[in-house]
Amino acid sequence: MWGWAGSVGSFLGATDEQVLSSLASHHRGLWHTRPAQAQHDAWCGELTILRNALRTAVVAEPAATDDWSLVLEYELPMEGGRRPDAVVHAGNALVVVEFKSTAIPVQADLDQVSAYTRDLLDYHKASHGRPGWSILVPCGAAAGLAAMKNNVIITAAEGLAHYLLDAAAPGRVDLDVWLHSAYEPLPALVEAARRIFRDEPLPHVKSAVRAGVPEAVELLGTIADEAARTGRRVLAFVGGVPGAGKTLVGLRLVHERTKEHGRATFLSGNGPLVQVLQDALQSRVFVRDIHAFIRTYALNQRPKTPSEHVIVFDEAQRAWDSDQMLMKRATPRSEPDLLVNIGERIDGWATLVGLIGDGQEIHVGEESGIEQWSAAALAPNATRKWTVHCPSRFAASFPGHDPVVNDALDLTTTLRSRRAEHLHQWVALTLSGSLALANAQAQRFATDDYVLYVTRHLDAAREYAQALYASAPLRRFGLVASAAAKRPQKYGVDNGFMATSRMNVAKWYNADPDSPLSCCALTQPVTEFGCQGLELDLPIVCWGEDYRWANDAWQLSPPRRKVPLKDPMQVLQNAYRVLLTRGRDGMVIWVPPDRDMDATETALLAAGVRLLPDVNALGAVTSIGA
Repeated sequence: MWGWAGSVGSFLGATDEQVLSSLASHHRGLWHTRPAQAQHDAWCGELTILRNALRTAVVAEPAATDDWSLVLEYELPMEGGRRPDAVVHAGNALVVVEFKSTAIPVQADLDQVSAYTRDLLDYHKASHGRPGWSILVPCGAAAGLAAMKNNVIITAAEGLAHYLLDAAAPGRVDLDVWLHSAYEPLPALVEAARRIFRDEPLPHVKSAVRAGVPEAVELLGTIADEAARTGRRVLAFVGGVPGAGKTLVGLRLVHERTKEHGRATFLSGNGPLVQVLQDALQSRVFVRDIHAFIRTYALNQRPKTPSEHVIVFDEAQRAWDSDQMLMKRATPRSEPDLLVNIGERIDGWATLVGLIGDGQEIHVGEESGIEQWSAAALAPNATRKWTVHCPSRFAASFPGHDPVVNDALDLTTTLRSRRAEHLHQWVALTLSGSLALANAQAQRFATDDYVLYVTRHLDAAREYAQALYASAPLRRFGLVASAAAKRPQKYGVDNGFMATSRMNVAKWYNADPDSPLSCCALTQPVTEFGCQGLELDLPIVCWGEDYRWANDAWQLSPPRRKVPLKDPMQVLQNAYRVLLTRGRDGMVIWVPPDRDMDATETALLAAGVRLLPDVNALGAVTSIGA
C-alpha cells in the first residue's frame, strides 16, 4: 500500500489536488478516518519542497533523471503503519526522504529515517543490494543547513535537489515490480507465535536461514518421526545465544508435530513467557507451565500419563535441581529426573526436546546445568534406554550416552533483528570488563544501525523512545531493571518485588500502546525475571548500583537470599546479560545521575555506547562524498 507512486515526470505533471486526493484516500484506508488538518498541511509543505527539488534536479540533469521515480507514504508491510514520507528511486539508488516540521531535528528523527532505509534494504526483496541513502529535511530549518550525522544527511529544503543528484546511481528501477515486491522481516516472538498457530508461513528471511532455524526444525522433526517409527525414546537438545530463535524452533516443532502425531506441547518454567504466549494465542493448550505439568504428571498420588509424545522444555539448563525441588515440592528428585520418568511412561515412544540458552541461569536452583539430564537418563530408576542428540559442544555433558552429535542443533546467531546479530558478543565483553574489545565490537553496531545509547536523564530516554516510534503503533519499548538494584527506585522506577509481582505481564507486552498497562507507558519496569525469553524493540535498561564500575573493574553486589546461590556473582552477571539482550532495534541505558555512578557511565562509553544526544549536535558537510 502507498499513497502515491509514479515517475518523477508524472509527479511534476500532476496537480497538488490529485496527489493530495490519493494521499488522503490511502490514509482513510489505513486508519479508517479522514486525515487531520495538520496532516493535510504537512503534505502540502512536503509536496512543495519535493516539486522544487525534483524540478531543479530535472533541469540540471535531464537525461539522468529520466529514469527516476517516486513513492509517497509507502506502507512497510506487517509494520503497523510505519511509512516513510518519500522514497525516491534516483536511478538505481534508493533514497528515503523524511520531513519534520521543526527547525532542528532530534536524535529520534535521525534514527527513524535511518531505520526506514535499513529495513527496506534488509527486508524488501527488490531493494536488496542497492545503494541506499537517508535524507532528513527539517522544514523549519534556516537556509544553508547541510550536515551529516549517523549516516543521515540533514539538509534545508533548498539543498534537497543537490543531495538527490549526489546520491543517484546508474540504472533504472521497475517501479511496478518494486511496489509489489515481497517485504519479509522476521516478526517479533509474540507475532511469530500467532502466525505459526494460525498456519501462516513465517517469512523466509535471510537471517533466519543463515542462523539455521529451518534446518534445526527439520532435523528435530526427523528425529521425532524416527522415534515414532522405531518406538524409541529420545532426548534432543538445542543450544543457542540469546535471541537465536530457540523458542521459535520449539513452537514450530510443537505445531508441526501436533499435525503428525497428535498434540505436542511446549513447557516453560518462565512464568512471564507462558503468560504472554498464552495471552497472545488465546489458548492454554500448546504453551504450558512446566511446574504445573510436573505436579499433574509426576507428583500426584496417582499421576496421569500425558498424551503428548513430543514435549519441548524451554531453558532446559535451568530446570530445578533436587535441592530446590525438595524445598519447593517436597520431593528429592530433580525436574529432569521427573520429566525423564514421565517420558518413560508415555506409551510407545517419546521425544523430549530441551532448549538450552547461554548464560541464562538467574534463579535459585538453576545452576546445576544440563548435566542433570544426563544423570536422569542414566539413573537407577530409568528403566528405558534414551538416545541423546545434541550439538558438539554439549557432548561432554552426556558421558555414557554416546550422543548423536549434529551442530545444526546449535543456533549461534541472534534473530531479534539483523542489526543485533553480534549483540551477545558485545554484552559478554562488556560484562566481563573487556571494554576495549567491547568498543571494537560496538563499531559494528554503528555500521548496522543498532542504536546503543547511554543517558543520565530518564525522561530523555522516555522521550527518545516515544518519538522514535510515534508512527509505529506495533513497536514495543519499555523499562527493564535488575531485581537486585535499589537505586532505580530512588527515581521512581519501582522494580521491587511487590510492584513487579502485581503487574499483568501479559498485558505489559501485548496491550495496546495507549493502555496504562502497556510497556509503552514507560511507568512500570520488568526485571530479568519478567523479560527473559521475551523481547522488545527498544528496552530502556535502568542500570543499578548492583553492577557498578569502580577501581577499573565491575563491582558486583548480589542480593542476599534466604536460599544461598552457588555462584551469586555469575547469577547477577546473567541477570544483566538478560537485560542487555532484549532489544531488536537497539537499547538506551539509563545510569542514575548519582556521583558514585559516574564511573559506570564512563565504562559504558569506553565499551562503545554513545551518549544520547540532546539536539543540534550536527557535523557540517557539503556533499554526500565529503
